[in-house]
Amino acid sequence: MPSLPMPITDVFVSLADPRQTNKVQHSLAETLTVAVCGILVGADTFEEIQAWAREKLPWFRRYLELPN
Repeated sequence: MPSLPMPITDVFVSLADPRQTNKVQHSLAETLTVAVCGILVGADTFEEIQAWAREKLPWFRRYLELPN
C-alpha cells in the first residue's frame, strides 16, 4: 500500500527558528512553505512572493493556519 506524501510543512518543522519570539506572526514552517510555493510559481523577489501569497491567501488558509 503506498504511503501518503509528506506535507511540505513537515519538512520545515524541525528547523530552529532564529527570529525574535515577540516579533513572530507566523510559524517558520508556514512562512517557508509559502516562500517555496511562491518560488515554484516563478516569484523572484520577496515582494513578488508576498504579492502572490496575498492573492492566494484564501487557498493557503485551507491548508495552513496563518493566524495573522
